Amino acid sequence: FAGDNTISIITSGSGSSITSTQAGNGNTTTILCGSTTAGTGYSAHTCTNAVWKSTIDGNSNVSKLFTVWSNHTGNTYTTTIDGNDNYAYIDQDEDNNTSTITQTGNSNHAEQLGSGDNNEYGITQMGNSKYAKIMAFGDNSDFTIHQSGTGLHNTYIWNNNYADNNSVVVTQSGSGNKDADIFLNADADNTNVDLTQSGAGAHTANMTFTT
Repeated sequence: FAGDNTISIITSGSGSSITSTQAGNGNTTTILCGSTTAGTGYSAHTCTNAVWKSTIDGNSNVSKLFTVWSNHTGNTYTTTIDGNDNYAYIDQDEDNNTSTITQTGNSNHAEQLGSGDNNEYGITQMGNSKYAKIMAFGDNSDFTIHQSGTGLHNTYIWNNNYADNNSVVVTQSGSGNKDADIFLNADADNTNVDLTQSGAGAHTANMTFTT
């Protein structure tokens, strides 16, 4: 059965594919590929050759795919939610980016926000009550977060403007709570991070990279 769901789509441009699917109750999907006029939280901009897809199966979930200001082309954004009370938000400006959020479970929160060209972002959350956020403003980078297990896992990645060609992979699993904070400051280029936190223990990591 399905009911009490909301889908909002605003699109401006050409050559784009927009798909939204909801099964369940109380779900909300917002998609803005572009807009001919400004609105609350965004300016007028065009969207070309985008492939955006949102899929929800469950209740009381929120999926939001967005761009705020830039005329953009060639972006592929995907959110997939299977469970209840999850939140998935992609807001990435500029060109040729790929961003994917996959949530399986309940009460998970994932955000990928920023601007830049030729980037790849991925967040996968399996289980309940996971938190992941990527804020990135550089080019030619890839950031990936994997979270699973019964622990309360948290990851935050910040990539400053002019920090390019970076690669970060964070894997959190197990029953113990995990926390990771990674900061790439301006001009912290060509950085590679592969962080794994697993097991029953409570683990904390805080990393900062500069020029």
